[in-house]
Amino acid sequence: MKKYIFRTIFCIGFCGATVLSQPNLQILTAHSKFTMNVSYSRFRYTNTETYLEINFAAYPSLTTLIRDTAEFKGMVDFQTKIRNTKTDSLFVNQQVPVPMVLSDTSSASLNRPFIAKITYALPVGDYTLDVKASDRLNTARKDSIAFSFTLSSYGNEPGISDVDLCSSVTESQNKASYFYKNSYEVIPNPSLFFGASTKPVIFTYAELYNLKPGVQDALKTQVLDGNGKIVKERARLRRFGINNAVDVSTFPTVNIASGKYKFYVLLTDSAGNKIASTEKFIYIYNPKVVSSAAAFSSAKSAELAGLSGEELTDEFRKARYIAYPEDIKTFDKLSTSDAKREFLAKFWTSVESGERGRTDMTRSIYMDRILTAKQRYRVMGKEGWRTDRGRVYILYAEPDDIQRFPNSDNSKPYEIWEYHQIENGVQFIFIDRSGFGDYQLVHSTKRGELQDESWQEQLR
Repeated sequence: MKKYIFRTIFCIGFCGATVLSQPNLQILTAHSKFTMNVSYSRFRYTNTETYLEINFAAYPSLTTLIRDTAEFKGMVDFQTKIRNTKTDSLFVNQQVPVPMVLSDTSSASLNRPFIAKITYALPVGDYTLDVKASDRLNTARKDSIAFSFTLSSYGNEPGISDVDLCSSVTESQNKASYFYKNSYEVIPNPSLFFGASTKPVIFTYAELYNLKPGVQDALKTQVLDGNGKIVKERARLRRFGINNAVDVSTFPTVNIASGKYKFYVLLTDSAGNKIASTEKFIYIYNPKVVSSAAAFSSAKSAELAGLSGEELTDEFRKARYIAYPEDIKTFDKLSTSDAKREFLAKFWTSVESGERGRTDMTRSIYMDRILTAKQRYRVMGKEGWRTDRGRVYILYAEPDDIQRFPNSDNSKPYEIWEYHQIENGVQFIFIDRSGFGDYQLVHSTKRGELQDESWQEQLR
């Protein structure tokens, strides 16, 4: 049986279609890329169901606003779908509107996120969460994100919920608040971005289950880098007088270098033996903190020193073939040239150090291949590096052999590229479907690339 509780911070104050039909209203159009943030946490409910809390963040600075008398208003719609992956059953298909009302358009007001939360009680199992957000007053502006997760039964053994990473957690008796939980008001930070200039302290909320009352345990909070190395750690001894308890704490981030980290909470007994744990990825931006990794990337910073903000953006746009989705989301949030330069320096340092599994790639090699692809594969107004052949060349270099098959009565033109040193030999097959030289990838034997064993049917 499906149950859900729907909650948002604000009441809906207007309808987008209504406002646009009213004359003499001032419309403020956002020009930066539209983005939103979503996070989720899981908590115990029953032996067969788990609470899933989903947090949304929408940003006035990225949303179309209208001026209605003395206020500025906007709205972001979050279309939320939750599907059980085993049964393919759609458990949730709901639109969550997040209205915005601002008294002014100062930088502080525009950059302050509007937060919403919905809570569902769902059966244990494996799920996907798909969220699509759009600007109510300009639906062409949209963003989306997807997660896969498991809802497990906590049973009778000691356990810990997901940790809520928050903007603030304060004691409260206001049970009417949408963010009230167990005598606290818990305001989530769905972006999971922290740092000295934005949110210097991580406020945490976690629930502990099936404890032994009166027994002293330890809670360790760790921030781990991409290699699993502990960057910062705090340990606290706790003695709970009840079976099920709440732990609220703070964790400063001001002395942690910028980057992506794993926030890890570990519950142990007094001897240090693990009882339970939970973790989430976080993003920290502290440009003034220099780490050993940052020092190592100083040479890359020097290479990038002469590039403008637009040139830095263009370079990362071209580097997206080797970027992770998290890299793209992070870069899209950066607004200053210095932040983009710092990010790219660390990005290329991680590439050249082999952390991304590419021991043969450097910034110089990659950008040289971009230039070659632009010159060699440009077609029908499309830049060469954006074509399928350009992408394959950039990622895998010059093929060892190319077989070219011209147009005939029975076949469209196509090419077969062969790489003898990759995975004991792989092929890439491109077909010129249009006849204008735009060869598109239709099949490859390389793992992770497009595969279609019946590709020859496309030749006709």
